Amino acid sequence: MTPDDSSALARRISDADRENAAVVLNRAVADGRLTWPEHAERLELVYAARTAADLSPVLADLHLPASVDRTPKRLSAVFSKVLRAPEGASPLHVRAVFGTAVLDLRSAAPGEEVELRLSSLFGKIELTVAEDAVVLDEGGAVFGKRRIPGRPAGTPGAVIRLSGRNVFGKLTVRRA
Repeated sequence: MTPDDSSALARRISDADRENAAVVLNRAVADGRLTWPEHAERLELVYAARTAADLSPVLADLHLPASVDRTPKRLSAVFSKVLRAPEGASPLHVRAVFGTAVLDLRSAAPGEEVELRLSSLFGKIELTVAEDAVVLDEGGAVFGKRRIPGRPAGTPGAVIRLSGRNVFGKLTVRRA
């Protein structure tokens, strides 16, 4: 180990570093490289980590980068209709202005967390999620409508977090 390696491992990590590591663990359990008990155990270690040296052994055998791109992707439907099946862990910002955005999220793996900021102005956003997906709505509506189905019965699948605001618009989530 060179002196540079030891100083890098002694570096204090940030909350963003911990979140990136959690995304790596979520992908590993979704891919079948970790069991759920292993995932839970490692997740505790990730959130307790204070330095890169604490974090390194938790991710070492997964052969995945510890850093995941969390830059939000953008999707707009302005006076149009857009159909997408987004993939990946990046947050997605969706805007529908006098248009419709249709998203198919059924490919989200159990344990994966999908973050969506959905905004509409006289527009409509339609989401299709898996039967076992947990949908958490933290958004609002002004002269608009948000229709979100209740929690699924049984083992939860992917976690879909919604935020944003509908103004004279509509958000519909359906399970398939």
